[in-house]
Amino acid sequence: MTKSNKRFKALKNYKGIRKDSVTGKYVARKTIHGKQYCETFKSVSEAIRWRSNFHPLLTNTEVKGKKENTDKDLFVKIQSRPNGLDQRFTFADVWKLYQEQYFPFLEKQTIDDRIKLANSFFPDLMSFKMVEINPELIDLFMSKQVAKAKKVKHKKRKNFDNDLKCLKAIFNWYRENYDGMFVMPILKRHKAMGIIRSLPKRNSKKMSLEQVRLFFDAFDNQFWRDFAETHFYMAGRSQEVAGLQWESIDFEGGVIRVSDVAIWGENKRFTRLKEIPKNGEERIVYMNSRLLEIFKRRHQKRSAIPCEFFRDSTGQRLDFVFEIDGEPVTYRAIQYNYNKALKKAGLFEQFKSTHILRKAMANIVRQELGLDAAQAVGGWKSREVVEKTYTDAPKELNKKAVEFVEKLASGHQGRICSSFSGLKLIKSD
Repeated sequence: MTKSNKRFKALKNYKGIRKDSVTGKYVARKTIHGKQYCETFKSVSEAIRWRSNFHPLLTNTEVKGKKENTDKDLFVKIQSRPNGLDQRFTFADVWKLYQEQYFPFLEKQTIDDRIKLANSFFPDLMSFKMVEINPELIDLFMSKQVAKAKKVKHKKRKNFDNDLKCLKAIFNWYRENYDGMFVMPILKRHKAMGIIRSLPKRNSKKMSLEQVRLFFDAFDNQFWRDFAETHFYMAGRSQEVAGLQWESIDFEGGVIRVSDVAIWGENKRFTRLKEIPKNGEERIVYMNSRLLEIFKRRHQKRSAIPCEFFRDSTGQRLDFVFEIDGEPVTYRAIQYNYNKALKKAGLFEQFKSTHILRKAMANIVRQELGLDAAQAVGGWKSREVVEKTYTDAPKELNKKAVEFVEKLASGHQGRICSSFSGLKLIKSD
């Protein structure tokens, strides 16, 4: 019997675990894909847990005791077919190139958001070569991110959707510019894996015209009523109303040029003016008599105090339509005054915050004028978004359809078909 066998005693009931008679500790071994790994523990329960949960993708500890890839923060290289052809770059290299070459084309807020994500989400990927990043690695990567998030218990963190979206954008950029054979490693399953807790169910209800009137009448302050009505008739985002400049109001032509957007920081205060809307396109809103009345009133009540903010592109001093003592409104103030009016109108349990007016305007327009008009009034590029998210199918169409089929079934087919030329009824078995 060798000296080694005298020192280590196998535990009959626990496969792969031996006790060190000298130190009193437990040595656990595990073989995966022909490679052996081991770890030493103070208790047998820790050794059992390690054998149950250990996988080489999640640790660098091997039997030989080599400490390789320590910069990969608990990951090792996945031995599989390379993802792409270019062997030169690590993810850290690509991230650096992305910042140097692509950041100049992005808005400052987008750059700040992506750097923030990079600091918290990317570190575990930095030392991997791009050819090593495949769906299996992203599986392990997401598992670790979710485990960390659950441990921290951040109240606002519900999923990793934005993080994955940012990572996906970088991968697409790399494929477009450096390696056309690189295959997107982020799959649908990774989005599902990134769910920490379910999002509360969104209120799909849209304010009716009567509810909108009740909401407007509930404002005690003329300034905030004017803001809300402008928000509604523009069918815009609150940031577009808050960022509206006097140079964008054409009284003679009777139009509003929607191009500027207020950007609020983490404290909900104005930080700068973004000079293009969210969809990347300026749009024109035609002024009705109510908007004309509101802008004339706001123009008469303009503050004499000059604004302290300037336009990034020209250095021109900003001149807000909706300002308080020359300064732009805060998002917190908008939320407070909207919710206060909703409570007074008895609508707060059904509707909250600021996006309700954009939805309400689009939905009311669709009910009367159709989907094309609803899409036009809000400036959406995607018809599908307007149809499925912002509006509901006109209720009258359901009524008309039911009545139409009833008449067909009652024997008035000839008269009805002549009225609806081109309509064919197909019998199904």
